[in-house]
Amino acid sequence: MRTFFIYLFLEYKKSAKVLLKSTVSLLLAAVLLLGAAAVLSHVFFGSRMFQAIDVGVAVPEGEKETKAVLRFLSAMESAESVCNFRYFPENEAKEKLYEGEVQAVIVLPESLYEDMYSGEKGRIAVYLPEDPPFRVQVFRELLADGVSLLTTAEAGVLAASDLAGTDAIAYGERDETGFPKMKPYEAANFISYEYIKCALGRDNMFDEYVYSPLGQMDLYQYYFAAAVSVLLLMSGLNYSFLYQGNSRAVEQKLRVMGLGTVKASFIKILVMANASWLLAVASYLAGCLFSRWGKFDFIWFHGSALLLLIPVSIGAAFYFHAVYSVFGKGMQGAVFLLSVNAVMVLCSGVVIPLAYLPEAVRRVGQYLPLNFLRQYCAEVFF
Repeated sequence: MRTFFIYLFLEYKKSAKVLLKSTVSLLLAAVLLLGAAAVLSHVFFGSRMFQAIDVGVAVPEGEKETKAVLRFLSAMESAESVCNFRYFPENEAKEKLYEGEVQAVIVLPESLYEDMYSGEKGRIAVYLPEDPPFRVQVFRELLADGVSLLTTAEAGVLAASDLAGTDAIAYGERDETGFPKMKPYEAANFISYEYIKCALGRDNMFDEYVYSPLGQMDLYQYYFAAAVSVLLLMSGLNYSFLYQGNSRAVEQKLRVMGLGTVKASFIKILVMANASWLLAVASYLAGCLFSRWGKFDFIWFHGSALLLLIPVSIGAAFYFHAVYSVFGKGMQGAVFLLSVNAVMVLCSGVVIPLAYLPEAVRRVGQYLPLNFLRQYCAEVFF
């Protein structure tokens, strides 16, 4: 047992020296991976089919209620995906439309909120370019749909108000059918609130499923998990020293002293697993700090991730040990490991999502270990 711990200590000591020397190469690899992820993210973001347009909104001074309603509408997810509201005086908004800084202008009349509340029709002016691009045409159609919905709601409110008897008894009493009797303004308010509740709760009518080449993750999450997975696999190149010729000579002497192949292999796997776990944890913590300081909000720290990274580290260590044990000397194993990792990087969807790869490559790539490693890291991190 004493020989076991002495050998374990020596392997840790040797590993620490080698890994410290390779810190620069690991940092360089991390920077290159993050740079590649940033470039790919820019490519994917830039190739989106539809981008929100900038809409100039002219609100008269003193219309606090109207401004509050507009801020509420602009904060809704359905509006954010179509347009970004920017507030200007009327003349300045039209000038920016002419200069191309905004793609549409909405001019609201004075007393719009009071007119809507009293049932008066207020005219809202919408200005668009002469030959609007596709994005602006989509905005125009959605705006027309919104106006149609408002018109329908207004007709419903007025119909309810007209049907309510002017001599109806107080709200709360019921007629022979069991429905409450209301005064005209009570019926109008009641129907208005029902329309508002239906409009605000419209998302409850649908079950949302995201179908994307990146799954349920955004680009930052996808490529962060991919970068950590690739960095973890490529770190195996640093462990070739454990399997060099002089190490094998030492192992022969250790076998004479009672330390067999199984125990020696266990020590190597333990050393590599610990080093891999430290690397994975460091990458995870760096991602959390980067997300927080850069205000990207794509990853958050949770302590359970530190424990869940242990199986990944052990699996990587077994993979490294199998490669180096089969291919003998350290450099031969390192070359084979680099070749296999390069093939997996290209075919497992960590650089280009599987959905964009040829069908034959996609069928093979979905069963490669690196693809499963990326999926597991994504589950742990997010």
